[in-house]
Amino acid sequence: MENRVLVTGATGFVGRELCARLVSAGKDVVAVGRGGNLTGPSGLTYRQLDLETDDLQQLFSGGIDAVVHLAGQAHGKGGSERQELDGFRRANVNVTLRLAEAAIQAGVRRFVFVSSIGVHGTATKGRSISENTPFSPGSPYTQSKMEAEVELTRLFEGVGSSELAIVRPPLVYGAKAPGNFGSLLRLANSPAPLPFGMCSNRRSLISVGTLADFLIACIQSTEAGNQAFVVADSSAVSTADIVSSLRRGMNRSERLIPVPSALVAAALRLIGKREMYTQLFCDLEIDNEKARRLDGWAPCDNTRSELETVGKLFYESQ
Repeated sequence: MENRVLVTGATGFVGRELCARLVSAGKDVVAVGRGGNLTGPSGLTYRQLDLETDDLQQLFSGGIDAVVHLAGQAHGKGGSERQELDGFRRANVNVTLRLAEAAIQAGVRRFVFVSSIGVHGTATKGRSISENTPFSPGSPYTQSKMEAEVELTRLFEGVGSSELAIVRPPLVYGAKAPGNFGSLLRLANSPAPLPFGMCSNRRSLISVGTLADFLIACIQSTEAGNQAFVVADSSAVSTADIVSSLRRGMNRSERLIPVPSALVAAALRLIGKREMYTQLFCDLEIDNEKARRLDGWAPCDNTRSELETVGKLFYESQ
């Protein structure tokens, strides 16, 4: 039981990386996904399950030491009805509490919930986000993640046998990343010049491997019990840095045009993409000091070099 870890969302981008690293670390992994399959070396068992409707107690038969809950509904996923707050609550609050209650009943030692840095807002202005930064969710998705955190904290209060750890990552990058970073990879891989030459913002990211290692530290470290962490690579980078680094890895010229940010903002407003301006041109810095003190983890100290490697891997996979 002490080496058995249950991972939900195991077929996703982060889930696959985490499961592989857990198995390499000698853990028995019960990997849970809603569809598809996940094959791996000895030590990994895949269970196809709907966390909203299926019996969850079956997952804990034979004993589970820790749970890492990655499954959830991200922004833009599912039908239009799923994009309303109630839809996000069903997937990100109700399912999370249902799983946590089953874990507590089964005597699980550590429950790790992967939230989002977006619970603190979408941009920073001169002050980095820390664990003490007030909540300020700006979308139904991040609102649901905040509500899940609040309800989980209440649920685990006074439960001595089971502890909660909350992790709030920013944008997670890697060669197989979906979503916004996947779009940025494809954009960087195009020959088109891009309007980021004057972009000097500062955004914190985290590589998928670095995040997976932090989640493992949250499972293993006694210091992670009943704690929340904001987590990121050590150095913030600009959107220009990101694209330049990816293109270097792809053996492409940078081709960044110096366009004033106000002009880009106006253009994005005209096509209904105001949020894209925040993501590409505004700051979102994270203070990872608390996370750095956790036993068994060190952040990536050279994000540009890591992005260059990601660009190379992406290019070679095409």
